[in-house]
Amino acid sequence: MAYQVYYPSGCGTTVGDHYCNNCEVAEHARIRSVAYIAKDFTFIDPTNPVEWKAGIAAKKIIVIPETSGSFDGGSEVEGTGYGDQQSKLTGYNFQLTYQDPNYKNNADFYNGLKRTSNYRVAYRTESLVHISLNTVSVIPKNPVTDNLSDEVTWSVLVKWSEGDLPVPYNVPSGIFVCYDYSGVIS
Repeated sequence: MAYQVYYPSGCGTTVGDHYCNNCEVAEHARIRSVAYIAKDFTFIDPTNPVEWKAGIAAKKIIVIPETSGSFDGGSEVEGTGYGDQQSKLTGYNFQLTYQDPNYKNNADFYNGLKRTSNYRVAYRTESLVHISLNTVSVIPKNPVTDNLSDEVTWSVLVKWSEGDLPVPYNVPSGIFVCYDYSGVIS
């Protein structure tokens, strides 16, 4: 009986093309907005404002339109390597921090958010929105400094883990604004 031996080459992952544009407009930093997306809400097209508005109307998306913050880009999680490979990348642990200036009326919101594991996070930079695939842990704080000119804001740490880096999408127009239960507030 003849045996067929198959040795795969690589791990079966195709590496996409790298795009280069010497004239590309730079994306400017700062976490300018944040949104919490219920884990049971799925986008077909994350750039479509109609989908976002449907999620907002169904209370599946909560938008925090004006924030200031940063994203750490992720810290690597490594596993045991085999053969000549010392280790292998298995994923990332991410941390996003932001300040929410809407302080007085949001204690109930942040106290509830810290107790749930039902939301993913989206964060907006200048013209791009990034959405986590996995649910997040939210750690809100409301520090008060000893400086008379400082503002009291919510200081929020958001943590999650994923196998891949967040994918940037164009920001859907008209989404990162204030909302109330009846619609948009200008």
